[in-house]
Amino acid sequence: MKDIKVLYVDDEEGNLNYFRSAFRREFEVLTANSGAEGLEILDKNRDLPLILTDQRMPQMSGVTFLMQSINLVPNAMRILVTGYSDMETVINAINHGHIYYFINKPWSYDEMRIVIQRALDTYQLRVKNRELLLQNEIQEKERIAAQLMNLQNQVNPHFLFNCLNVLYAMVPDNYDARNFIKQMSANYRYILDHTGNKLVVLKDELEFVKSYLYLQRVRFKDAIFFEYDIGKPHMGYHLPSATLQLLIENAIKHNVATKEKPLAIKIFAENDWLVVRNKFQPLPWKVESTGIGHANLRKRFSFFTEDQPEFYQEEDFYLAKIPLLNIK
Repeated sequence: MKDIKVLYVDDEEGNLNYFRSAFRREFEVLTANSGAEGLEILDKNRDLPLILTDQRMPQMSGVTFLMQSINLVPNAMRILVTGYSDMETVINAINHGHIYYFINKPWSYDEMRIVIQRALDTYQLRVKNRELLLQNEIQEKERIAAQLMNLQNQVNPHFLFNCLNVLYAMVPDNYDARNFIKQMSANYRYILDHTGNKLVVLKDELEFVKSYLYLQRVRFKDAIFFEYDIGKPHMGYHLPSATLQLLIENAIKHNVATKEKPLAIKIFAENDWLVVRNKFQPLPWKVESTGIGHANLRKRFSFFTEDQPEFYQEEDFYLAKIPLLNIK
């Protein structure tokens, strides 16, 4: 504990020397022979955890010094050391100086050592409590922000779905447009219903992906091909919501997809893993990848399994493998 600073204030040099010699091997002992000097030291050591002071000193008493020290080191532990144990002094020290302990002179090394150790243990406990309170305060702010966002999301979708209904009614004779609106509504509804780190059944996730892929086919026409190969036994497995949509979106974002060079994407099960494989045909221009999507997936899966998603290139293909969760 040599790196722990302790301040001892006393107007008698002999007391300072005795304290310094007794504890210099255990602490970095700072001493002052007056309250004013002690305040100067505290001004330069705002993180100091422990203050000890004599009570009866000229110009400034120990209690007055401790009171003024609160402005400089509000969290420090305070111990009053005095040969005058009148109750008025003790009460003033407790009420105004925020003392942790009152110890009488003459003190023994063992007695003082126990008091100091208890004071420092209490200081560390209070530091941890303040950190926990700060963390709880941050979490509470995040919770309130999330609630506000949820309230906003409850308003915005209502407006959007009303607009989509109106748009749907405006194109009664256009089958393609009406179907596009329906699939878009289904996509958005699924995302809203599965916000957060929720697990969904693979069967439901595939139904959502089919709506998403329909929108992509309208956009890219014959430039994208999709293939599924998932047996019935795997349909009851689970995975975090919108996982497949993210992987397919990444494949489209980073690869060429044209009529002359169509992008082939296959989704299939391999043991207890789901694989999204696409033909590796990177765009001629660089698309900036933040890696946020992959990092997000790894974090989400880490809540449920030790198996982590894998992303790698193999010959002419790029593969994303994600663990399927067999939850009974």
